[in-house]
Amino acid sequence: MNAQSLGIAGDGRGRAHLDYSVRTSVQREGFDPDVPIAGWYRLKLVSGGVFVAVKIWFGAPLDPIDGTELDRAPRWQATANGEQIDLGRVWPKCAAEPIDQAEAEYLIAAADWAKKNAPDSAFANPRRRINPLTAAPPF
Repeated sequence: MNAQSLGIAGDGRGRAHLDYSVRTSVQREGFDPDVPIAGWYRLKLVSGGVFVAVKIWFGAPLDPIDGTELDRAPRWQATANGEQIDLGRVWPKCAAEPIDQAEAEYLIAAADWAKKNAPDSAFANPRRRINPLTAAPPF
């Protein structure tokens, strides 16, 4: 953009003399945060926590006890590492980091492993922060 396309006088008078009728409309990229986008995302449920795989989809609701599909009206739903979570808790915050299904499966497998082998870690409970005093060294 140059001064003439913005309607700014070339004499250096600046914004005070900006002619807004000359300016063309600006198209911005983005999305509507009120309408979820189906797919896989990664997100930290707490500050200082670990990433979880978030799946968002539109479909029949799942039974919270056994996970079977209920005969109800379709709606937007979300899971975090395979466990149901309120959609308002993750959307639109998770939209910044979409991932593919392979990475989502890796995050879910890492959480399942931690639940069995390291139950006190933040990977086993993603609502817990990583404690650097008790966490294993990264090397």
